[in-house]
Amino acid sequence: MSSGDFPSRFLKLHTQGDVQVARVRVTRLTEDVNLEQFGHELFALVEQAGCRKLVVDLTEVTAITSAGLGKMIALHRKVHRLQGGVVFCHVQPAVDEVLETSRLSTYLAIAPDVPRAVANLAN
Repeated sequence: MSSGDFPSRFLKLHTQGDVQVARVRVTRLTEDVNLEQFGHELFALVEQAGCRKLVVDLTEVTAITSAGLGKMIALHRKVHRLQGGVVFCHVQPAVDEVLETSRLSTYLAIAPDVPRAVANLAN
């Protein structure tokens, strides 16, 4: 799938082998942005585009609220129900702190960078 096949306000897409990499293009996953639309775009990758191996690159995300975390959890559940995998990578310190505090760092698959996230999905 190319980014031209999937117009997105929040995600920049590219493919690495059989893995779809979605780089989040906003700095804050908070109520300041349309989190409903963000979730719709993430979920459409799985439900409509058929992605079963997905890397979500959070390089640009410097802040996240519980509503943003909810989208990450929902994506994780959707992919796993379809026997797929999702790995989040390039988690910035402030976001990592929220994940650690909420104990989601042990629930969600997290990798330091895209190559290791892709490798994680290959296993």
